[in-house]
Amino acid sequence: MIKSRVTTVLIVFFAASALAADPVSDSLLLTFVGDIMHHDLNAGMNDYDRLYDAVRPYLHADSLSFANIEFPVDPDRQPSGYPLFNGTAGYVEAAVRGGFDVFSLANNHSFDLGARGTAATARLFSSLSVETGTYHNGLRDEPGAPITPTVIYHEGWSIAFVSITAFSNARGSLGFINLVDYTDVSVLDAFLAQVSQWDTEFDLLIVSVHAGTEYTTRPDLGKAQFFRDLVAHGADIVWGHHPHVLQPWEKVDVGTANKLILHSTGNFISAQRRYQQPFLPLGRWAPTGDTALFRVTVMRSSQSDSSGRIQPSVVRVSTPIFTVHNDPMHGLIPKTFGAVLTEPLPLVWRAFYAARYASTRSLLNAPLTSLAVRSPSYNASFSR
Repeated sequence: MIKSRVTTVLIVFFAASALAADPVSDSLLLTFVGDIMHHDLNAGMNDYDRLYDAVRPYLHADSLSFANIEFPVDPDRQPSGYPLFNGTAGYVEAAVRGGFDVFSLANNHSFDLGARGTAATARLFSSLSVETGTYHNGLRDEPGAPITPTVIYHEGWSIAFVSITAFSNARGSLGFINLVDYTDVSVLDAFLAQVSQWDTEFDLLIVSVHAGTEYTTRPDLGKAQFFRDLVAHGADIVWGHHPHVLQPWEKVDVGTANKLILHSTGNFISAQRRYQQPFLPLGRWAPTGDTALFRVTVMRSSQSDSSGRIQPSVVRVSTPIFTVHNDPMHGLIPKTFGAVLTEPLPLVWRAFYAARYASTRSLLNAPLTSLAVRSPSYNASFSR
């Protein structure tokens, strides 16, 4: 009995020591990107690590990096591209090596392979969580299970991460993925109530939303209103994707805190620009090849809100931008515009990339001033 008590004391002591050793920070640097696609040209590369060469230094220097995985992974089926995706473990593992820590798994392609595909995907990401310390959300723990956040304890912060999609390409997916049709008032109200509850339980609440109109560089009104409702009910960061192009971001004042809405983080890894002609720098497909890292600094507020809680606040957002370039050795990979423009390009392509840089930089610097949504109960402010 004495030995048992001594063992128990030692376990408690070492556990407490481990917790005390965990670094505590007043701020976090979070990086958000858009969709990692499994297009055939990307999937056919010999070395997937090349996809992340240009961004790896950023992703390994922050607190946490977030990406949307827009494909299921079922190793018992052949890999495939659009329209019914099936990725591979190696393709995902390259993203982990590239520096990504947190994965959104709820999107319109999550159920491309049905229930068996989502189960296989969940097993892969659960294994990665154990092996590499990554996190994921978006697939139900079991059919019909409620939507619950993934809890991340990092640098003294408790972070709730929830991944949802507004729609699915396949019927029957509701019980298997985090599907929230915000155009249904009853569904919307129920989810917003959940968000309000999660807000009281964690230091930081991040909601990933796959929604909106594709290939538009301005958020549609319904989606914009939903995103603003989310921050009004407690979300600190709303991270949007699905349009496959970048959209402006929005900083929102809620009481003593600044909240952040990323309306669309666009594509990150994709081959949608493969048909691009250099004389159409502002055409439909041109923006699909430009991407950005949304680097977000969050700090604990020095002031408490009306309930006495210390709210986190977004204090800085920076957006390094990149563009997909058809590298003769490695295929379609993201590079900095500077790196591309120093290569020996034909003049017509040099003009194309110069125009894309100007357009993308202007888009991310532009305030959202023309969205006609209903007046919120908080103050919306826009910042570069």
